[in-house]
Amino acid sequence: MVTATPAAEKARFVRSMFDAIAGRYDLMNRLMTGGRDAAWRRLTADAVFPETVTRVLDAGAGTGDLSFAVARLAPHARVIALDFAPEMLRLAQQKRSVRAEGRQVMPVLGDAMALPLEDNSVEGVVTGFTLRNVEDVSTVFAECRRVLRPGGRLAILELTPTRTPVFSTLFRLYFHRLVPLLGALVSGRKYAYQYLPHSVDRFPDAKGLCRLLLDAGFGTVTYRKLALGTVALHVAEKGESEPRDTTVPAAAPRLVVREASDPTEWNETVARIANAHVMQSWEWGELRRATGWTPRRLLFERDGQPVAAASVSRRPLPGTPLGVAYCHKGPALDYRDTPLFEAVLARLAEEARDRRCVFLKVDPDVEWTERHAVAALRRIDYVPAPEQVQSRGTVVVDVEATEAQLLARMSSTWRRYVKKAERDGVRVRAGGAGDLQRFYQIYEETEARQGFIIRPYRYYANAFPLMKHAGLVDLLVAEVHGQVEAAIFLFHFGARAWYLWGATSSIAQKVHAMYLLQWEAMRRARELGCDTYDMYGAPDDPNDKSDPLYGVYYLKKGFGGRYVRWIGAYDYVASPALYTVWDAALPRALYVWRAIKGERAPAQHR
Repeated sequence: MVTATPAAEKARFVRSMFDAIAGRYDLMNRLMTGGRDAAWRRLTADAVFPETVTRVLDAGAGTGDLSFAVARLAPHARVIALDFAPEMLRLAQQKRSVRAEGRQVMPVLGDAMALPLEDNSVEGVVTGFTLRNVEDVSTVFAECRRVLRPGGRLAILELTPTRTPVFSTLFRLYFHRLVPLLGALVSGRKYAYQYLPHSVDRFPDAKGLCRLLLDAGFGTVTYRKLALGTVALHVAEKGESEPRDTTVPAAAPRLVVREASDPTEWNETVARIANAHVMQSWEWGELRRATGWTPRRLLFERDGQPVAAASVSRRPLPGTPLGVAYCHKGPALDYRDTPLFEAVLARLAEEARDRRCVFLKVDPDVEWTERHAVAALRRIDYVPAPEQVQSRGTVVVDVEATEAQLLARMSSTWRRYVKKAERDGVRVRAGGAGDLQRFYQIYEETEARQGFIIRPYRYYANAFPLMKHAGLVDLLVAEVHGQVEAAIFLFHFGARAWYLWGATSSIAQKVHAMYLLQWEAMRRARELGCDTYDMYGAPDDPNDKSDPLYGVYYLKKGFGGRYVRWIGAYDYVASPALYTVWDAALPRALYVWRAIKGERAPAQHR
């Protein structure tokens, strides 16, 4: 006769208990927490950097609320909702069938102490109110670390013992007396809610859980307390280095920061810095000045050498001493240098506070898979921006190749269109100020056809001479029977080139003028010594054919580039209350303004 082990007995008891209370589990959570559990789950989902993940495990998913919270914040991720109580998973499956994000969630029957996943197979693990119910927490931590990829994060939401003398007495009265009575009334299972407070009493406190995570080999561990110290959110990261406690910050690099005042010096210096964008040029700042922004250019030097740059524009809020700030496609630096990135971000945050900004928006060209850069932003309290100014998706063509190689990378159909345009008499030439009016006419036609929003004519009329004088833009136009029918602005700065604005008429479409125009732009970028040509603008999901940008993406991908998705804009929030108002009011104000003007909602602002 085989006698069940204590661990097996506990597992059997816990499984049957959760199956018994599954139908009223969500309701009891709402009642016990006053509805705050939903906010805690959002914090937990956010802690694994959902904007960067493609596969996440929810260990002990229960009825799936935490899994769905992850899916809402990580629209490109698959979420594995794992639990060992079949009845709880049945309810998760029911929710999955009626929720928009349900297609991302996959319920799986399994045990957190023996995860049915391969090593290094997920970027994030979340678990909510689960660990008190397992026999060996250390085994769960070892399993979580095993399935996480290097740099992946584990977020744990759990009740924790509270030691505050007066409050702990009151909370104990509530938790040990009132909760079991409420549980009996709501679920008919008083024993389950007697088990709950006793499981917390036996569980390690927040610091003890930190030690267990470090002992399990996690590289960094932090925690924060919620709900007056009765709930803790722990975050642990699987790194390549030895375990360390991040409550002791790493030493920041010693930087000298100075404000630049000379346009030539600024452009020449910034162009040599890694990841420099044309929107960080002196002239782009002046272009923003003409629309009500005031630019400030900061150079960061280490050992006498410029290592980072940030052109930050501030716009005042009318009738107040406050403002908002934006670092267009910056700061510029080597984002692999995490200490430098963090030091620059911290200084920019300080600048935002000193200049009385509600928030500062940064938008660096970092690919969304670069989790170390996202971690740097998050550590300095930057959050994913609800308002994205620039398109996160793009197509980047490597132009460090021969013309024959560039042509060979193109779609065969695209090569045929380029040659056909030449045969049909399309001619590409350098444009000038005299072509701007015609460009804008075609741009308005393109706007109406594709549904994005363009700026007033004066914006482009100001931009072209300003950027052209500095040698940062070429206007290329395509003529059909002597008439300009398509045009693009080719911006270039340092080793990079960009296609930011482009327009094509219905006549140009018929003769494939844009294909020839793009080919000439690639050749021009190569002549200028650029290594990449960023075609700028593509869907967040390149497979989403319903996205308004899918059509232009289909055009761009045929030129032999690779799809890139940047991490997008992040906001440093200096005034949380005003930021909340801004976030709620701005979209509504823009909607009303566009409705008054008869405009459609933009796919992106060009």
